[in-house]
Amino acid sequence: MHTQTDSLTPSVTDAGVLLTSAAGSLNWSTPIIIDTIDGHTVRTGYDTFDTDDNGELTATARVELGEGTTLHITDQLRSDGVGVLIHRIVRVERAGTTTGVRVGFEARTTVDGASDEDWEYFIPSTMYNRNDTDGDGREDYLGTYEQEHRDDKNGILAMLARHGSSGATFSVARLTLPQYDNGVTPEQLVARSFVQQTDIGSLGLAPHSGQTSLRGAYPFTEAHSFCLDTDGTGWGAFTPVAVGTLIDITYEVRVTNSEDLTTAIWDLVQHQRSRLETKRPDPGVSLEAAIEHRQLLTQLYYRKWTAEENAKEPAGYLVHFSPRVGKTAGSLLEFGFSGDQALLAYAQLRWSQRTGVRLYADRARSVLDFFVTHCQLDNGFCQGIFDPINDEFTYWFTGILMPFQYAENEEDVRRYVGEQIAGALMPIARELRGIEGNYLRTMCESIYPLILAYQADDQPNPAWLHAAEKFGNFLLNTQAEDGSWYRAYAPDGAGLTSPAAWFGASDKELKSGTIFPVPILVELHRITGDERYLDAARKAATFMTEQYVEPVDYIGGLNDTTHIKSVKGDAVGVMFLMRSLLKLYEATADRAHLDAAVKAAKVLCSWVYLWDVPFPEDTLLGRAGFRSTGWAGCDVIASGTYLDNEFLEFTGDLANIAAHAGDAALLDFAELVQYGMQMALSTPENDHGYVAPGIQCEGILTSYWLSRPDTTEFSGAVNKVKGDDNDTCNALTNGQAAYGLYDLLDSFGTADFAAIKADRFQ
Repeated sequence: MHTQTDSLTPSVTDAGVLLTSAAGSLNWSTPIIIDTIDGHTVRTGYDTFDTDDNGELTATARVELGEGTTLHITDQLRSDGVGVLIHRIVRVERAGTTTGVRVGFEARTTVDGASDEDWEYFIPSTMYNRNDTDGDGREDYLGTYEQEHRDDKNGILAMLARHGSSGATFSVARLTLPQYDNGVTPEQLVARSFVQQTDIGSLGLAPHSGQTSLRGAYPFTEAHSFCLDTDGTGWGAFTPVAVGTLIDITYEVRVTNSEDLTTAIWDLVQHQRSRLETKRPDPGVSLEAAIEHRQLLTQLYYRKWTAEENAKEPAGYLVHFSPRVGKTAGSLLEFGFSGDQALLAYAQLRWSQRTGVRLYADRARSVLDFFVTHCQLDNGFCQGIFDPINDEFTYWFTGILMPFQYAENEEDVRRYVGEQIAGALMPIARELRGIEGNYLRTMCESIYPLILAYQADDQPNPAWLHAAEKFGNFLLNTQAEDGSWYRAYAPDGAGLTSPAAWFGASDKELKSGTIFPVPILVELHRITGDERYLDAARKAATFMTEQYVEPVDYIGGLNDTTHIKSVKGDAVGVMFLMRSLLKLYEATADRAHLDAAVKAAKVLCSWVYLWDVPFPEDTLLGRAGFRSTGWAGCDVIASGTYLDNEFLEFTGDLANIAAHAGDAALLDFAELVQYGMQMALSTPENDHGYVAPGIQCEGILTSYWLSRPDTTEFSGAVNKVKGDDNDTCNALTNGQAAYGLYDLLDSFGTADFAAIKADRFQ
């Protein structure tokens, strides 16, 4: 796969400036858009043009605003053989009565015969293809393709639009890294428009009469956004007006030709990694020390009930608490997803082998023994959440919905999560209370570590393998003819389809559970030699490649949501699918599976931040010196606002794909993530204000997320502002971090990326 790159050249026409290459043209149609906080807008072109001997075009305009402010704009347009760089300087010659202005631009594609439906879009962590996996012809989240997003939500500071049939690909990027930001006050959040000292701008795109407009603004504007509320209310900032230089910033536009959307995305990601000069961060803690802090923290939260307390003697790691308090919230044992008991047990077993401490292994075995003895039905179905206090299984209330389980009534729910989230999720929560079942992800996340533990333990328990084989039969019995599985199942093995907002509104969404079972099937085939497992895995791979990889419609990794819909575009959905294709390739040597895995890996890298977002100094992340490079967005609803830790589990998978494919750039991304995501770990040297070393919050906020002022007891990822964490430590994070490191060690004998590169890429 390749992207054709031709020199893009600016030229002056009667209509202004046209940027032309062999791949297509971009009309620099409205180069100057000025908005004032008073509500006035001026859209204009240039007054003068001058081209020097090197072909650099200097275009200027002098704009008088009605209230007395005069701005002078100078744009220097220079082609460097790859794109056109636009160096913009805005000066205030005279200050009038307006207190704040915003200066932007709009460029429009020129593709013959194009219609709005022909376009594929990419906004990192926000839009992949057309964000329409429910198939209703409408963008699934904000409900519009007119989207602008703050720079601190944009992990690569760029976005693109691709014309599907011709392959013409148009991108816009900011090359001047934002250097500072000040916090937005509660009053400003309510006002929605305000004057602010900030270096955060925005980029955007929008369909326009069959073409696509590329946009930029400084400071930021978002006409539709979940930064404030679930209604998608727009907002924006204006820079203070004072005589002198107001704006000094460089943008880049490119016109290329790419053979598919994945290629276009990867080309832009790689181009921006070079432009932004991305370097691996230093988190101030070694990987070895980080894993020790994490594993010891997990030990602090081990609990086994006595026979007098509960005859089943349940055991697990009750890691679900605010990092500032450390007290476990509730007493649920959650297998899979945010509780991830089996993964923690596997990691603790490996930790016991590394340290020689038998206690860690004994405790790990007790957790897995409880699971296989009491949490699986005869048909192989696995329960997800056990309540030891009431000796019963509970359903669905996982992740951000966990407070719904604690709450005694709806008033309690509002107290825990606030009015917005209670209002968005209460109707679904009521319906879910009457449904018994479990997510396929959750079941797979229990069985896969169980199989790994069975193979790793020097005292392997045959009951663990028996449980895995029962679940293997469950998978064989529930797989559809097209190779798919549903997202969730009832205990009798029936796929769950209602409510549609939770389990899926289309076949593609309902069957997004297909991304999880393949690693289990591959391991069971390896242990038992039963070809049925490998046949099922192959059928699943075909479905995944056709439904998710080729159209760039990766969905379904997360079990919860903040609002709108549960089945959505998310980074972890790409991760699980990528792993499935990798494991099948390693079992079959079928190059088609590796090629599809590489495609998924390249899209996954587009979720990763390539630069360090500036944080207000008085925030948690600002005080801690947090750096965002190497972190990945969570899902397309939160956009790049909310970064979480799940990629830590998949660094080994990405490194293995890089090695199999001979692609060192993919290995570089694995290294960025492996080191970057240690940045939020509490250590003795930098505790972030947490109660113990080894704590890493479930996620952090690079921007604003449902930030309309509200009072919540359990905020999670809502009612948060830039520079916050989500005030929640879950078992998932440290289990994933341990697994990812052990996977690197098992695969390469080292977690030293320089050594891996020297060994595999010379």
